[in-house]
Amino acid sequence: MLEISILGASDSVGKSCVMISDNDHRRVVLDAGIQLHPRRTGRVSTPPEVDKYAEDTDAVLISHAHIDHSGYTPALYRAGYHGPIHMTTPTKDIVHILWKDHLKIEGPHHYGISHLQTALMKVETHNYRRKFKITNGITAEFLDASHILGSAIILLDWEGTRILYTGDYNDAKTPYHDPIQFPDPDDPIDILITETTNANRRIEGRKTVTANLTKSLLGCYSRGGKAIIPSFALGRSQEIQAYLASDFDSFLHKFPLYVDGMILDMNAVYERYMNEKWVSPRILIELKDKGYRTPFDHEGIHTIDDVAMRMKRFKKRELLIDREQQSIILTTSGMMEGGPVYDYLRMGGNDKKNGLYIVGYQVDGTLGSDIARGEKNLELDNGFGQIFDVSLDLEVQKFQFSGHSSLEGLVQMVQYSSPQKIYAVHGEPSAQEYYAAAVRNLGFEVKTLTSHDTVQM
Repeated sequence: MLEISILGASDSVGKSCVMISDNDHRRVVLDAGIQLHPRRTGRVSTPPEVDKYAEDTDAVLISHAHIDHSGYTPALYRAGYHGPIHMTTPTKDIVHILWKDHLKIEGPHHYGISHLQTALMKVETHNYRRKFKITNGITAEFLDASHILGSAIILLDWEGTRILYTGDYNDAKTPYHDPIQFPDPDDPIDILITETTNANRRIEGRKTVTANLTKSLLGCYSRGGKAIIPSFALGRSQEIQAYLASDFDSFLHKFPLYVDGMILDMNAVYERYMNEKWVSPRILIELKDKGYRTPFDHEGIHTIDDVAMRMKRFKKRELLIDREQQSIILTTSGMMEGGPVYDYLRMGGNDKKNGLYIVGYQVDGTLGSDIARGEKNLELDNGFGQIFDVSLDLEVQKFQFSGHSSLEGLVQMVQYSSPQKIYAVHGEPSAQEYYAAAVRNLGFEVKTLTSHDTVQM
């Protein structure tokens, strides 16, 4: 008998963790993420409820590097886990950066440096579409989830029972990724455990979103301003750079892009994996035609370190804002919860000519969500005890980029995989119910799961 336990990200988004076990005492954990909280709450991140199972777990599989899916993994070794961690090859490079950064920000709340080092040593990496053994009678395979670099849908074969765990996935074509790799329709799935993040949201097509962003950037340039784009360091930032290097190509020579923050570290990872194993042939062909190996090679794309030599980064940001040359600034953090964007807001946020262009989802309670709703008077903490009052007087626009599947893609996953049972996770209750109604209309059985739910079959 199989048992599926939801240890995190059941009827919410954050701290994803699913455990599958059986009567033969085999146990596998899929994802081990943490829930981050808005900075102003003062709360440290929240873990999934997996510690008590760690010592008796055979294997951990990570769908992708985002902290809400991978961030608790090193802590499993503090809780007694001894086994391997399976992930794709790029994911290992990315989590190395993210785990160290989280430890730096939050300290040893969940894990210490020794647990992080152990976790990295225990990682076993895999390519897409390559089966590998988990333990006796259980194999796994990673399929391209098209969410971020190295993201995977996890397909388990558990003594002949086929279980598909989606993690986060995207059905849209993006610069680096073709739409998701669906499982073979001739080999149906028994159990589907799926995210439902965008089930009740209408997602605009990429062409519409990028066209609207282009219009705003051109407007900013015509005003003589600077465009500030706070963005997630991983995934969205690389997409924005690829879009600008393509659709905004010639204009970047007079309205150049400067990149700041952890985005630079993630760019370096993307550079290592610019090949057909990990990105779409489309972008490789386009880049080759233009004489580039990566979008970051475009003559109009620069790093903050290109601004001036032998200056501290804060001074470079000040110079970039104050100089006459107009520019686009792509920087962290994506939800404006800290990072270099605070310097740019403080120095350039009160200039009517400038623009602030939000390209990622803003969690309620974050500074980014306040600004997106129209808040103008801000208190910015520089992280060293100094508080700066800032009155925004620049153009603010929000653009609906998303790395998650639309409802149409979620339904298409069901149609391709023809599962006997469907379990909806990783979505607000309203999104889960919207998804469940759509899937039931197709004649499939679906159950929405809530925190601590365990199902047997």
